[in-house]
Amino acid sequence: MSDIMKPVAGNKMVELRQEINDLRAALKKMDDPEQIAATKKEIGEKETYYNILADKQRMGR
Repeated sequence: MSDIMKPVAGNKMVELRQEINDLRAALKKMDDPEQIAATKKEIGEKETYYNILADKQRMGR
């Protein structure tokens, strides 16, 4: 990752972490199984993207 992209990736990681936390909080209030499943899927996708960004940052790309 170029030096110019590191702050962008860091900002996106902060956004993703907040979105994940917000989704987890919303999940606690849900009772519809379909909505719960969709939200868990979205959390998983965002966590995967977060981990990819974190790995890229650790590798210095």
